[in-house]
Amino acid sequence: MRTNIYKKQILELLQKRHLLTISEINNIIPDADYSTVFRNIEQLLKDNEIKKVMINNKLTAYESIKDNHDHFICNGCGGVESISLLISQRDLNNKTVSDITVRGACAKCKES
Repeated sequence: MRTNIYKKQILELLQKRHLLTISEINNIIPDADYSTVFRNIEQLLKDNEIKKVMINNKLTAYESIKDNHDHFICNGCGGVESISLLISQRDLNNKTVSDITVRGACAKCKES
């Protein structure tokens, strides 16, 4: 029963805030232990209520699927920005794409 309470709290949190890691979620919901947050994140992923965004090889973040957008991740500083791509770009070789991550250099890193 408590799992449902945490699942609801996690979902509400991710609907308010963009891209949080499991550790960040765990710090914001301090009465839930890490394994409880992890299990609930996995269930929310299975239920297609949230999505996973791979920031880099070591960092994974999560966000609500209700805020549908794509991401630009800077290879230099690791900054993440929300971007919107055209709907026509979502049909790649007859495959429907739900989200796209674009990587490159942000303006600040490009100047350096």
